[in-house]
Amino acid sequence: MGLKMGAVQAFRSALRLAEPSIRDKVYVNYGRSLVTIGKYAQAVGIFQNVKEATFNSGSGLALALYKDKQYEESYASYESALHWLTEDQGLQSEILVALASMAYLFQGPEEAKTLLFQSFQLENPSPWGLYATLSLGLLHQDLELSSLVLKELEKLKDHVRCLPHYSILISYVYLLQGDSKRAVWEVSKLIHRHPNQPGPWLSLSILLIRLHAERPRSYAPARCGEIAMKLGQNTMDVTKVLCIVSLGLFLVGNYKQALKSAQKAIHCYPNVAECWIALISALMIKTKNNKQEMDKAKLDQKAAHVRNNLNPSDSLSKWLDEHCQHIRSA
Repeated sequence: MGLKMGAVQAFRSALRLAEPSIRDKVYVNYGRSLVTIGKYAQAVGIFQNVKEATFNSGSGLALALYKDKQYEESYASYESALHWLTEDQGLQSEILVALASMAYLFQGPEEAKTLLFQSFQLENPSPWGLYATLSLGLLHQDLELSSLVLKELEKLKDHVRCLPHYSILISYVYLLQGDSKRAVWEVSKLIHRHPNQPGPWLSLSILLIRLHAERPRSYAPARCGEIAMKLGQNTMDVTKVLCIVSLGLFLVGNYKQALKSAQKAIHCYPNVAECWIALISALMIKTKNNKQEMDKAKLDQKAAHVRNNLNPSDSLSKWLDEHCQHIRSA
């Protein structure tokens, strides 16, 4: 967060000093930086100050509106960018994918499919359209659609940017078919083809955690997560990978190392809610196994910090509510 705040302050200063001819560019970059720190309403106001709209300003405004939960205005901004602000079909394809994600929320899967199919028909179609369509097929158990899209995605499986998405999606395809061995095999093949890429290693770690019941004493999930962390430090978002490593160690009963991994995660990424959840889990189990008296006040304090400051997801908030209630009654 520190570097992001530094960028916001730098763009704010640049705006005061900018010549009129470049002020629009500064507005766009300032707006983007505000979005990255969660200041969505402020970002909307900055984007609206742009005098001559461009694709970057229009799509930036649409994203800020979406993040600020102004969905109708966001949809209209995306449509404006699609029809008026670019003739690049690759960019148009990207916008159609964004529109499809919003259509799915408010109009259902069929309207989303229509927009996604339109994105495929353009030159240089967005791979995100393929990811979204395959995900749609998996969510609604449309295996025919999933199989068709998977064939198209196979053409991109050796592209470095596609690997993380392809590896996790192909594992879900076979998991939903009840073929866990094939899921592990397919992701393992990708690792053999691209051993220096962190994405497939992370996908295999997540997959093996899901299959923990089949391999209850395996350290492979944690080991794969550690490799992904080491390979991806400069090339991918690793903020939650240490949490996965901690979970892998937790599942095989190595609570001491799970706690160390969770502590390291918080040290590296103190603003990530999942890191704190990993720490709370490890502390609860370690205390229980060592037959120590649980420091309920400290655990409750950590849980309150997550709720009040880190914007946890609904599933994490539910977990906190259930386990904090258990802590108080223990």
